[in-house]
Amino acid sequence: MKFNKFIYTFVFLIFSFGTVSAQYEDFENNNQNNNHRSSRTQWFLDHFTFGGNVGFGLGFGDNSVSYVEINPIIGYRFNNYFNAGLIFTYEYYKYKYAMMSDISRSIYGGGIYAEAFPLDFLVIHAEAQYLNFENYYNWNGSDAQRMWDMPILVGAGYRRVISDRVNVNFMLLWNINNTNELNYNVYSNPIVRVSIQF
Repeated sequence: MKFNKFIYTFVFLIFSFGTVSAQYEDFENNNQNNNHRSSRTQWFLDHFTFGGNVGFGLGFGDNSVSYVEINPIIGYRFNNYFNAGLIFTYEYYKYKYAMMSDISRSIYGGGIYAEAFPLDFLVIHAEAQYLNFENYYNWNGSDAQRMWDMPILVGAGYRRVISDRVNVNFMLLWNINNTNELNYNVYSNPIVRVSIQF
C-alpha cells in the first residue's frame, strides 16, 4: 500500500514537470546535433547526468553526533528545462552519550527524482525515496528493529550554471510525507541540500 502511494505520487510529479517543460521541447536540439554531433548514439549519451551530494559532520564531547551522508544520482536530461533519474542514499550516524553506550545507525535505499528549470537560475526539485533505517523510537535498549520510511521531498532553490555540463544547486526541500505510524521520519523539515551535476 505504501509502496503504491510512493509510485503514484512520483508519477504524478513526473507528469506535472513534463507538461511544464513540454512547451520547451525544441531546446536547440537540431542546431546542437548538426554542429557538434553527427552520431545519434553520442547525442543520447551526452544527455546523461551524474552527481549528487556528500555531507559529513564530526561531533566531539560526551553528547555528540558524527555522520556521513552520500547521495549519488544518475539522470537523463530530456531538454534544457527538465531532467529526471535515480537517486541513491547511504547515511551513517554515530551518537555518543555521556550516560549510556554509543549508538550507531545506518540508513540506505533509493528512489527517483525530477527537476525542472523554468529559469536559468531556478531549480524546482521533487524526489520520492524508499529508505531502510533502524528505529530507535521507543527503544528499550535491545537491538533496534529495521523499518522503512518513504520520504517525498519537494522544494526549490538557486541553480548556478558553471558550464554547459556542470551546475550546482542550492535547494530548500520539504518532506510532505512526514507522518507515519512510527512517529519517526528519516528527514525532518526543512532540508537544506547542495548538490552538483555534470
